[in-house]
Amino acid sequence: MKLSWSTFSTCSNLRSLSTLKACSTLLLLVLLLCGCGSPPDPDAIAPRELKTDAARLSLVCFSDDGSYLAAGSADGEVIVWSDISISPTRLDSGNHSPLVSLTWGPNNLLTTTDLNNSFVGWQFGKAEPSRIDLPGLPAPAVSVAFRPKSNLLEFVIGSRDGSLIFLASKEAKQIKPDHRGAVKQIVYLADGRMIVSAGSDGRLIWRDATSRKVVGAVKAHDTEISRVILSRDGKLLVTGDWNGRIKVWDVNTRKASQSLDQPDAVSGLGFVQGHLVSGGWDGSLRLWNAATGQLVRTIPTGQPIHDLAVDPRTDRVATVCLDRFVRLWELKK
Repeated sequence: MKLSWSTFSTCSNLRSLSTLKACSTLLLLVLLLCGCGSPPDPDAIAPRELKTDAARLSLVCFSDDGSYLAAGSADGEVIVWSDISISPTRLDSGNHSPLVSLTWGPNNLLTTTDLNNSFVGWQFGKAEPSRIDLPGLPAPAVSVAFRPKSNLLEFVIGSRDGSLIFLASKEAKQIKPDHRGAVKQIVYLADGRMIVSAGSDGRLIWRDATSRKVVGAVKAHDTEISRVILSRDGKLLVTGDWNGRIKVWDVNTRKASQSLDQPDAVSGLGFVQGHLVSGGWDGSLRLWNAATGQLVRTIPTGQPIHDLAVDPRTDRVATVCLDRFVRLWELKK
């Protein structure tokens, strides 16, 4: 076979093209392995981070009017912002036991309870928050709820032993256990006439807030209930458990209208512009249509979520992940 210069040139071009394709393939593989060249995540959101000196933040909540944001730690520390653009106030409870509840009451009263039976409050709205020593508790308080539409400061405490402690006008009354295990969450319905308690036994118990008698009970979940919230219009009650099951209840009928599922424990619930938002230990925030049960959006945060709260003024969602940060997310649709 007679080879001309043109033949040799063509063969060289073919070899160069083959080499170029091989290099391109190798470069693409390297980019994929490095994460470069991957399409952007359409649901990725960069939060605003509020760094604190407190370690292991595990609780977060907004005051009823949204004027204060509080975070509590597993080391007993409490941090409060009146303005997220300035440094927060650090409160000294005098205890270093892990906090188990952080609750805002009427007139910007903040209360905390811990594993050492401590029950401490601070009254905000003045130049400096004033500390209020509240009655000692016979058992660690897991949850606290304040009665709305009441002329007096009246609230109920859910204890680790399953009992309820009612406090009003400096008078305390303990109700025998109705839950088998701790009372994990308590909410008053919007009119203040009814209390719903949720237990580690998976039961929901409805109780008249005045007579304090049980008027209904249901086995709501197969495992411990981790979160309970009331919708802003007071028509829906939402519960979540450690297996990732979420249920939406009609307040009037006390029947579950929707059952939703996420892959891991439900560690926070709230409402954002009519959508239900849930947080999980899988590190994701999820937006749901509470009426249909449809999952609208999943937002990965990169860390297990231990608690969340929604600002009633802006619908901004605050999360804590057992580090030094409170993260603020804009989830508006």
